[in-house]
Amino acid sequence: MAQGNNAQAIAYQLEKVIKKVQDAMQRDHLLFDKIEKRPVEVTAMRALAWALDLVPGTKTRQVDPDGGNAGRGAAIQAARAQTSVAFFEAATEMTDLAMSATDSADKAVADFAKRNMEKQVVQFRNFCESLLNSDSNAAGIFDTITSIAGTVIGVNNANMFQGQKDFQVLPGVGQASRGSITILNVDVNAKQLYLSTALPPGTIVGDVLVIDGSPGIANSSLQSLASNHLDSNVQAWNNLPRASFPGQLKTPHVAMNNFAVTPSSVKLGLNYLRRVLPAEMELDLLVHMGFDQDQALENYAYMANPTIIWNETKGDRNIDMIKKQSAETVAGYPKLVSKQARPGRIDCLHLKSWFRGELRPIGPLERGGQTVFQTYGDDGGLTFSQINYIWGGFQVCLENPKCGLYFDGCAIPTGM
Repeated sequence: MAQGNNAQAIAYQLEKVIKKVQDAMQRDHLLFDKIEKRPVEVTAMRALAWALDLVPGTKTRQVDPDGGNAGRGAAIQAARAQTSVAFFEAATEMTDLAMSATDSADKAVADFAKRNMEKQVVQFRNFCESLLNSDSNAAGIFDTITSIAGTVIGVNNANMFQGQKDFQVLPGVGQASRGSITILNVDVNAKQLYLSTALPPGTIVGDVLVIDGSPGIANSSLQSLASNHLDSNVQAWNNLPRASFPGQLKTPHVAMNNFAVTPSSVKLGLNYLRRVLPAEMELDLLVHMGFDQDQALENYAYMANPTIIWNETKGDRNIDMIKKQSAETVAGYPKLVSKQARPGRIDCLHLKSWFRGELRPIGPLERGGQTVFQTYGDDGGLTFSQINYIWGGFQVCLENPKCGLYFDGCAIPTGM
């Protein structure tokens, strides 16, 4: 008789499952956390408004006190900025079997329901972080399609997206939706989105990807860094027409025109900012950028490093010129490197000038204390599935668009 082999003994063998679940999802929400800590103005469904003194009062002149005319005076011209809250949600749904099969340590390495609930909060905050980095229209536009290959599309920053999220495809802001897509998975470094659905008919390179539920029109979603930090005298800022107050509703700005950011260009921008702010105002800035601009600053630092004096080095090994981490500051101001930051852009935020208008704090949807709800089939009967929601109604606001600085058109290092 032949010797017993492994196939005959397989029934005896134990299956080893490591009792740890690795979280491979993108879950950053660093900037949203900082803005969320700013003061909250509780608002209703009516507009949230605040006043700005935009044109100085008082006429000044030289006079002849020996019987001359003193002339007339003037007064401050004030205007009211206003915005409205937008509402957002995150929904998690699980079958009864999935929950029952993982509800104890004897059955599973993790509680599926509990883990989903915990990650739901993180995913909602990550979604808000991406909204803060959406385009200048505050329309919920996450990115533009840069390439199409079947059900794989290219974008500028794939970290704005997550698997299983739905998006609309629009030809542009305010235009009719071509249809929706569902993301299967994200390849961050390849800047590609893999779709679980076919692209809507007519989709082309240059179309924009808008969050599910947004009407896709200007100022209909959460305000972004780019919608507040804008160097323009046209259109409107928080319902104030820029053309009515030329120069007063602009953000200091350095257009890099595809040149790499340098210490000199940073200093230029800071001087632009200082020229428009009162001398006594403290410049307490947070420098927000993506990994592309963090790499650009690192590249400059490597080029600027003094030449190594080889005969002053000790030992037989070469010098390690690479530090574990990049600098924590830019021009002495703290730096925040975000995965969701818009490529080729740096924003310097005066966080003390930001606040939140809030109608409904972020939290679970409740009905009589109940936060998990039964789902129903097409015939009206119960299904073996339950759903819960996190939602909130709020807006992010900047008191004065002069209180900030941004650089755009920054060269993106090769490979980034």
